[in-house]
Amino acid sequence: MRRSFHFAAFVFVLLAGRATSLVDAQATNADQASAVQARTPGALAVADTWIVLVRGVAVDPTGAVLPGATVTASRDGRELETTVTNKSGEFAFSRLPEGAIDLILHLDGFEDARTRVTVPVAGMAKPGDEVRVVQRMELRARSEVVTVHADPVILPPPVTRPVLEPVPSHSQESVCGPAMAEGLLQSSGTIKAIRAETGQGLFTAGDELVIDPGMTSSLRVGQNFIVRRRYETALTVKRGVRVFGVFGEHSSGLLQIVSVDAQTAVAAVIYACDAMMTGDYLVPFVLDTPQDNTAPSTLTLANPARVLFADAGEMVGITRRKMVIDRGEHHGVRPGQRLTLFRRSKFRGTRPAVVGEATVLAVRRDTATIRVDWATDVIYFGVDGDLAVPVAPPPSIR
Repeated sequence: MRRSFHFAAFVFVLLAGRATSLVDAQATNADQASAVQARTPGALAVADTWIVLVRGVAVDPTGAVLPGATVTASRDGRELETTVTNKSGEFAFSRLPEGAIDLILHLDGFEDARTRVTVPVAGMAKPGDEVRVVQRMELRARSEVVTVHADPVILPPPVTRPVLEPVPSHSQESVCGPAMAEGLLQSSGTIKAIRAETGQGLFTAGDELVIDPGMTSSLRVGQNFIVRRRYETALTVKRGVRVFGVFGEHSSGLLQIVSVDAQTAVAAVIYACDAMMTGDYLVPFVLDTPQDNTAPSTLTLANPARVLFADAGEMVGITRRKMVIDRGEHHGVRPGQRLTLFRRSKFRGTRPAVVGEATVLAVRRDTATIRVDWATDVIYFGVDGDLAVPVAPPPSIR
């Protein structure tokens, strides 16, 4: 009986020892597997076989990352796995089979992107092996069809321009240019506004203007008027002990009266030298009377005309500019006359220097408007301005 008990105890101890050895062996194997996996950042180990990771990032045409893009891995049209890019635009697959894999990226607003990668044979992979992809996604072209339903637009009837009376033939240059303001302002009316409700303050050819006749009531249909405004020049004149500024007149165009009522009139702009302005005044258009071109001129080198001023805002004279001289009809100056522009030297005995030529455009009693045809220098004006005499003066004049 005692011998049987001792044998049973021996068998129990033997079996317990073997069980403990099996548990210790399993724990050791698990620790070894964990240690292997811990040293493999780019691949997974399964039974001593490395699985390659497929990593990638989705970017737009500028290189900015695209979060939220759906990435599908497939083979032969069969979907294998799907993931979504994170906030850094990155994605990863860890369980793709070896061989060729198609990756399809989809994101609203972009064209689907497709690329193919090759996953190495699992048994051939080494620790750290992985497949990396940077996939660019193009913006999707957008098109829209918009159908608008609306009532038909009824266009206003075309504005009919008034029929103008024939304007006497003349050169516009005889109207467009500066002139000396003479005496008190004699106006037949002023520009009040444009007839159409546009709110503009500058007027050009084709506009219809409302005219304020002021105190005059003599306006009638068909009359032609030059539009002018005065400006101050740099010249002064002394009368007794008082000094007065000299004013010029700027002409901005020609208009014709087309309708008249008790308080206002309407005028049509025939042509504009430049923009007409509210407040510009009207003076009657009168053709220059033909003059005797054979009449002798009193202009000589000893008694030349002087250039007084240019048009409003112009500081010097150059080619094609218009200027005013201090000689007119009373001195034998006539429209169309050719003048030589010259400058005296400060040194006694030195001949005058020719600086250009000009043509007389319009004449008043004591002044005239000229146009500079060519110049070798700027033309000065004022009390020390350049001088003018008829072209080709007699050789004896010095």
